[in-house]
Amino acid sequence: MSNLNGAGSLELTSMQDFTFDEQFQTYQRSGYAVDSSTNQVIGNKRMHRLESGLSGKGEKERSSKALKKRLVMLDDEDDETNAGPWASFENEKEKRPKLVADTVVESDGGEGEVENDAKDPTIHILEPDEEDEKWEKVNERKMSYTLPPRPARGSQVMEAKSTFHGADLFDYQGRPWCAAPSNLKPEDADGPSHECFIPKKCIKKLTGHTKGVQALEFFPGTGHLLLSASMDGKCKIWDAVSSEMPVQRTYSGHSEAVRAIHMSNDGSHFLSSGFDRLLRHWDVETGQAASTFSNRKMAYDVKYYPRDNNVFIAACSDNRLYQWDIRTGQVVQEYNHHLQPCNTVTFIDGGRKFVSTSDDKKILVWEFDIPVPIKYIADPGMHCIPSVSTHPSGAFIAGQSMDNKIVVYSAGEKVRQLHKKTFTGHNNTGYACQIGFSPNGKFLVSGDGLGQVHFWDWKTTKCYRKFHAHDNGPCMAAVWHPLFPARVATCGWDGLIKIWD
Repeated sequence: MSNLNGAGSLELTSMQDFTFDEQFQTYQRSGYAVDSSTNQVIGNKRMHRLESGLSGKGEKERSSKALKKRLVMLDDEDDETNAGPWASFENEKEKRPKLVADTVVESDGGEGEVENDAKDPTIHILEPDEEDEKWEKVNERKMSYTLPPRPARGSQVMEAKSTFHGADLFDYQGRPWCAAPSNLKPEDADGPSHECFIPKKCIKKLTGHTKGVQALEFFPGTGHLLLSASMDGKCKIWDAVSSEMPVQRTYSGHSEAVRAIHMSNDGSHFLSSGFDRLLRHWDVETGQAASTFSNRKMAYDVKYYPRDNNVFIAACSDNRLYQWDIRTGQVVQEYNHHLQPCNTVTFIDGGRKFVSTSDDKKILVWEFDIPVPIKYIADPGMHCIPSVSTHPSGAFIAGQSMDNKIVVYSAGEKVRQLHKKTFTGHNNTGYACQIGFSPNGKFLVSGDGLGQVHFWDWKTTKCYRKFHAHDNGPCMAAVWHPLFPARVATCGWDGLIKIWD
């Protein structure tokens, strides 16, 4: 059926999902698609003939000769633009390197460690002035028991490596291994959330880290992948929807334990902060460390700017927060009003403002890119807050207070504590346990220093359920799957990641 209007022709048809996806991928790859109802080729017909084996002998020979034709080399051998015998072919396009399973991808080049010279555009090491470095060392001696050793000036950076453990890097449709399955669709942010339930039993134990696991994060929106950070200096991504849940890729870029991780909005990259005082910006698909940053400070937390993932903020050990620009590799802003090391940075109000916590037992509210806080929150009864999470509605933030409580603050126009909404019953003193929320915001979940997991009702603050999850140490993180109603992932210092449902 065809209807003509001022904008053109509208034709109604029916098509299977597989056929549509196949033609969509073909058009994105080769520039043509085939109409399933009329078998008419739309787009690049020549490419269709080449891929279908319908081109003539003459056309194949012409295309082969064109590819084999070298670029014209200059006669002047001293000219820097003369590529010599390494000249590329005409019409040759840069192709994605083909990776083989269990192949190590070296992103920083060379064997062993790499020097921090300006020739490597992916490494950005900002060395302080000698006078400033002298005073920084004096200040760090006062809290040397909490800080990792300071690298020597001009010291080398560990090379970043990645190992792929999956079967194939691309599926039969040409989609990368990290693409979300077609049956998982992110929920509409403005629509109602699905009903959630408290899990009852452990359905899977994920092993692979050789030391304690510090942090977890599901892939944004779909949750088909699970990112973990461990004290063995490695980050791993696991398949979170299959029955076996195998590890897909390992990212090795830190010589010390990894403290914090954060995924970008689209899940294509993630940040990792380690006790070797390095910040790594990883490409999820290829496993390459796209950039490496360091100002010789220890970053306890790192977060992408929600409105532009080319910018991130790191909460550091020198009482400051640093705003980095990934494109230039420079610190573009400093936030310096805390009196003790900064623990967390949390964006609120759609990214217009952010909240920072510190060992000075203060909470500061900042407007993004303005280095003067707009609000101080300080009270004699407050304790240090080493971990903060945002409620799914975006209207509240919850923080682990070191007096065995979870405290809640409003995150709208006014940031203030909600004294009646305090969660108790767990023992978290001394541990920065990561807080999780159910996607509908009905439940709050947290681990504690005894290896237990606690589930509270958000409205009444009543503890509904608690059970022992990890042995020989604390349960450091508990995160809820964004789509599955009763699936929760936990990790602990026993080196295990457990999936509950």
